[in-house]
Amino acid sequence: MDINICKEILKPFLDEHNLTFYSVEYVKEFGENILRVIVDSKDGIDLDTLGLANEYLSERLDKYDQDMDNYLLEVSSRGAERTLDNDDEINEAIGKYIHVELENMIYEGYLLKFCDDVLEVKINIKGRIKNIKINKNEIKLVRLAVKI
Repeated sequence: MDINICKEILKPFLDEHNLTFYSVEYVKEFGENILRVIVDSKDGIDLDTLGLANEYLSERLDKYDQDMDNYLLEVSSRGAERTLDNDDEINEAIGKYIHVELENMIYEGYLLKFCDDVLEVKINIKGRIKNIKINKNEIKLVRLAVKI
């Protein structure tokens, strides 16, 4: 089976629930074959919707997967602390709490603005609020963060 068929099968469900297909992979972990499908939404996704997506896909895959070894189907999201992989994802994170790693520094704060490859982040350093600017080309990692 061509695992990319998952995207085509899921399309009606994704459209109905305003979700985006992110990736599909077939991996072996701890001796188990796993067909892992990642979906997401700009507004986040709940466990009930992921469960429905899993059921929807599972029911429809039966006619395509006869030539495959037994596998576990895993439908999940990119997670609450997903990486921001491109400019569009960074722009969508404006107003959200983020984690930024540079060569010798780590910042966490609210992304205020992203313009001309510069992120403006509102951080709290020992009770003092400060806005800092970070050039995108200096960033090793940028992701959403959960504020505790």
